[in-house]
Amino acid sequence: MIDLISEDQRLLRELEGLLEGMEPGSEALPAALVALRHALRAERTAAYGVDVGSDRYHTTFVHGVGFTQSASVLFEMFDASLPPAGTRFGYYDPEKPPPAQRNRPLRLSPVGMSESLRALPITGDGTGPLWERLELSEAEWEQSRTQFSGRILELYRRLGLEHMAQLRVLVCEGDTLLGWVGAFRTEPFTERDQRLMQALTPAFQRRMAQERRLREAGLLGPALGAALEVLGRPAWVVTFNGRVMHTNKAGQARWEQDAQGLAAQVRECLRSPPGTGPLFSSGPLRTPGLPDHYLVLDPGPPMDPTSRLPVLTQRWGLTAREAQVLEHVVQGETNKAIALHLGCAERTVEVHVTHLLNKAQVESRSALISRFFQS
Repeated sequence: MIDLISEDQRLLRELEGLLEGMEPGSEALPAALVALRHALRAERTAAYGVDVGSDRYHTTFVHGVGFTQSASVLFEMFDASLPPAGTRFGYYDPEKPPPAQRNRPLRLSPVGMSESLRALPITGDGTGPLWERLELSEAEWEQSRTQFSGRILELYRRLGLEHMAQLRVLVCEGDTLLGWVGAFRTEPFTERDQRLMQALTPAFQRRMAQERRLREAGLLGPALGAALEVLGRPAWVVTFNGRVMHTNKAGQARWEQDAQGLAAQVRECLRSPPGTGPLFSSGPLRTPGLPDHYLVLDPGPPMDPTSRLPVLTQRWGLTAREAQVLEHVVQGETNKAIALHLGCAERTVEVHVTHLLNKAQVESRSALISRFFQS
């Protein structure tokens, strides 16, 4: 239990209420940063998140209070300052922060105070060289100093922060960085400020974990939609009360025909044992911090490729060989396997598949399969 005076306990409850009481997806972090600025008597507060891309780190969010720059300008400035993937950003590796720095507030001197930057941080925690207290090697420490004297110092100068002390914490879930939260002011931060930030860190962790999962759910939407199309049957991802979160084209068409009746069938399906009704449901799709979701689909009669093949061969104007290739494609076989079945080169199969995509007016193999069973 962190020892806080009664006034700080009141401030802590207020900040925790902002982070945990607001609806998912709302602007809880900006509101909490406003309150944090007041509680720490800071001039500015900020929070940001980064993700690892194929070649560099990317900004996921930036919130700032007390800055003259707009939110969009702050985002652009910060994103432009991020280094290539695999390198450090200041005192930590965004891909996997050192354990000694996870969820542990640090008080730092102004970056422009010392040319050697050996005055950072000023926590007074532990003994020995600073890089050891930050769980860095000497080589990593030198890299951090180089970054601080380069792109990071330039960012601080553009934001007017180079002569301000800072109090920051790397909010992590396990070894994953959820976000950086910090405050800036002219006067050094105190142990009291550090204790308050430490007590508040679990609330930031819960909120940022929830926001991260919501962002991931939004990013997975297009991928999930493409996967549902491949099923070739009406399919829906729904909540337990039957609210549709995702659907494919066949599912959307079914819903538009009889939304009320189908919604009742979906709810009944979720409350009944599997295989006892006209619809099939998966078990709950569980994501920490979000309500359970379910995959529901209409299995319909067994899909028989051979019954559809003659009709689509004529409709799409396929050659006999293209029809043979299509029959194997819709059964999920690879080009190599199809070539073995038909006794031809794999390159020949690739050419036939390209012709099939063009004639079916689709852009991918999965879309071709979906079009086959929906046509």
